[in-house]
Amino acid sequence: MEYRKLALAGSLATVLAACGGSDSTETPTQEPPPTPPPAPSPTLSGKVADGYLVGAKVCLDLNENKTCDDGEPSATSEAGGDFELEATQEQIDSYPLLVEVTADVVDEDTGETVSSPYSLTAPVGYEFVSPLTTMVQSQIDLGNTSEEAEARIQELLDTTQALSEDFIAAQANSELTEEQQTEFAQMHQVAQVTARVMANNLATVQEAADAANISADDLLTLIVDTVVDSLDTIVDEVEAAGDDFDPDAVAESDTVTESTGVDGDTLEDQVDVMNAQANAAAANLVAEVSDTGIFWFDGNYDTDGLYLDYGSIMYDADTTTTTEVEYSLMDGEFVESTNTYKDLVLGEDGWQLVNDQFEITTLGEDGTITLTNKDFPGDSEVLSAEEIALEGLNTKLLLQDHENTWVWHKVIPEAQTFAEGAKAFEIEATTVNDLYSLYYWDDCPEDEMVEGLCNSVWSRTADSEDGPAITLASLISATASDGSIENLVGPYVAWDGQDNILAELVEGGVVNYYLVKWREDSTGQYVQSAHAYGTGTWRQETVSGVTLALMALPDDVIEFGNRDDDGEYLLSEYQGAVRQGDFVPAGTSFDDEVIFNVTAKNDIIDNVDLSLLNPGTEPPALSACTTGDSDWDDENDRPDLSTLKTLTEFRSLTSDCRGDNTAVFTEEGVTGSQYKIYEPDGTLETLVEFDAEGVGSFTDYNEDGTEDATESFTWSMTDQDEVVLEVTDENDTVALRFYMGLVEMSGDYASVKTYMEEADWAEMDGTGGEVLGEVWKKVSVNN
Repeated sequence: MEYRKLALAGSLATVLAACGGSDSTETPTQEPPPTPPPAPSPTLSGKVADGYLVGAKVCLDLNENKTCDDGEPSATSEAGGDFELEATQEQIDSYPLLVEVTADVVDEDTGETVSSPYSLTAPVGYEFVSPLTTMVQSQIDLGNTSEEAEARIQELLDTTQALSEDFIAAQANSELTEEQQTEFAQMHQVAQVTARVMANNLATVQEAADAANISADDLLTLIVDTVVDSLDTIVDEVEAAGDDFDPDAVAESDTVTESTGVDGDTLEDQVDVMNAQANAAAANLVAEVSDTGIFWFDGNYDTDGLYLDYGSIMYDADTTTTTEVEYSLMDGEFVESTNTYKDLVLGEDGWQLVNDQFEITTLGEDGTITLTNKDFPGDSEVLSAEEIALEGLNTKLLLQDHENTWVWHKVIPEAQTFAEGAKAFEIEATTVNDLYSLYYWDDCPEDEMVEGLCNSVWSRTADSEDGPAITLASLISATASDGSIENLVGPYVAWDGQDNILAELVEGGVVNYYLVKWREDSTGQYVQSAHAYGTGTWRQETVSGVTLALMALPDDVIEFGNRDDDGEYLLSEYQGAVRQGDFVPAGTSFDDEVIFNVTAKNDIIDNVDLSLLNPGTEPPALSACTTGDSDWDDENDRPDLSTLKTLTEFRSLTSDCRGDNTAVFTEEGVTGSQYKIYEPDGTLETLVEFDAEGVGSFTDYNEDGTEDATESFTWSMTDQDEVVLEVTDENDTVALRFYMGLVEMSGDYASVKTYMEEADWAEMDGTGGEVLGEVWKKVSVNN
């Protein structure tokens, strides 16, 4: 304002002078004010890492096409993964970060350039970009909120730490607890592995993606979503590696590659299925169930065979009645099932046995429906759904992508697609009331029943004996034990072959979980051993006069036993023994199932081809001789070293298995032949080929039947009529030696006893190898 006054005074003096006014002293010339400096542009500073990445291009992805385009605010990451880019505040607040990691980018974890290019992303508001934030952004791209996306990845990582935090710096942050630092350290390791998995997948399918004109956006989302689906497996492998952790070894392990591989042959179909599910819209279940009905699918596939079930639910608004029909696969045909199922649920008068039959009791104006147990109204849930338009989508891939329909994909042709009008509904079921239930079954062999029921809790009691628990009190310890098998008391809560998880319930609410193993000692006797597995909490409650023990099983215990995660694990006395079940609190939501309309149901049922289950094979006419077989150590991903045998012992076991049979391998019979080895569920595991020149190869296959990896070997015959195979490393040193002894032949099938030494865990001198009995199928002779 002072400047304005001076300027006005100067102008007035000039005018007066021109008019012959006063001859007073001339007013000094006024200089203009300095130009104010421009306002600083907003900047976004952050870091990029699996290890800190140097030389990576970082941008705000303004068109969200997963590519740093010209004109988008960008910067290059420097030492420590630091970057700083200029952008408008609106851009910073509206668009995700994208990082292009090219082959010249240096990973400070290794000090070397990355082996293969890949991309990373992070949601709006994040300043730290990593493979973990990339998984969060992928879930946002598939329709989840930022909060939902981060919560899902945190659950899979089994952490509560914010995924936007710099996990490298946090490991050394003295203000954090040791437990928190350890969590961040594991997050770093998982990030290292997932970065390599994403890079490997991208390198594998990039050519196919280019040929199919698949966008960078769709390709990255598909690859990252595949990693998310297998994240629990990656976490398990990272934990199992322990102090021997090597990110390359974990990323390239059979377990990880089989679960995270992307099939380049079906990329277009996979992208179409992914985008259809991402674009799902709210569905009106009321309209569907009141018209032609909704259809559910379920099933299982194991060593006992294939089980396929489906059913329909319809509602008649005029009579307010529900009709439910179930069909089961029997002798190659679907027939109406007469099975009846029962549940034990806790009501006001204690445990009640009710039929597992539901009716629709409410049609919501928002399109939801409420299902209620006919015999027990307290068992009620509200179903909402999102609708997926299926027309043209690959039927096999859609079924494979959902937990309840997964097994059905095995009997659907590769090229089958859904017809016009086909729809699927991704269901979310939310419980209305607290529900306490016990598993009920009574059709096991009589000698396996306890007081008339099969549902008994196998436990270890104070007298160091294993057996069914009779009282809850017998499962609770006053104080924690020293962890030795002789002093452990508690129920077994998860099983995997001969290995079990025991829960030591300590008064006051602590649970100590122990891995209990049965192993054969040097005298041939089976003995138990215990190993600490984890900790947790439990509590005791009384509901409707019934005493309950409740515990939330840790994720690794659930995965160990392949248990359903249906709420808290529950123990209660019923009918003279302790029984097991679940507690699901009101408001709990489950969203892992998909159902279909009648058009989609017909597309599935009409195209079932049971011959696809094991193409070109029939059940083996032989059984494997498993006498003396070695056990597998899941924790270390190798044979249990305590169950290895000497080569001499292997030969004795082969002879015992052979008995009076005279069949042996001969060089003439082996030369030019091929053998297929199958998993217990019938899927192809390995193809072994023998060339005439004494060389051959192992080819391993993924679960979906695609080829995984091939390893060459040399082979020869021993004077014991065995075939011996050898695989050498880059130093021409024998890294694997494999002996095959023939037990019996029947047609194309061979009962084989094998002995394997691997340099990673054996001395390679015949003093300790893995022994297995298997049935192989001879599929061709090339000479």
